[in-house]
Amino acid sequence: MSRPPAIRRAVPADVEAVTALLRELGYPVEAPGVEPTLRALVDDPRAFVLVAVDDALGVVGLVSLSARPVLRLGGAVGTIEELVVRRGARGRGVGTQLLQYAKGLAAERGWVRLEVSVTRLREVNRGEFFAGRGLSPVDSVTYRWGRLEGRHPLLPAIGGLPRRHELLV
Repeated sequence: MSRPPAIRRAVPADVEAVTALLRELGYPVEAPGVEPTLRALVDDPRAFVLVAVDDALGVVGLVSLSARPVLRLGGAVGTIEELVVRRGARGRGVGTQLLQYAKGLAAERGWVRLEVSVTRLREVNRGEFFAGRGLSPVDSVTYRWGRLEGRHPLLPAIGGLPRRHELLV
């Protein structure tokens, strides 16, 4: 990698490279499972999946972002969902380049905040990276359900909200 990789929007044809990068983050994913979500994100105006492409090595990095409006902040908050650089391309500024691009995109879109969550399990490696690039850690705890299964009741549509079968999974 002699010159910085080009950053571009991911396309569905990048599914194998995206899947490989998600595996590097430790997620046990397969391309057939990643593909429909990648397609949905590519078509979603509030989401961005960007890849860093090296002329010789191909796709070497990924950052995915999504935005949601937040009442208390009076605008959209962007969230970095994934940020990863391929093992052979680390230490060359690719992660910093992807993060800077994400920050520029957030500013261009008028988002009032850009956030990233790092699990405690991965904090040792990633917290230093983000803190070293100007992101401030905050004290928060995230509670979550794991994957929601079919045993959760299907609620009636509320005021025009789509029912579960009408939503893109």
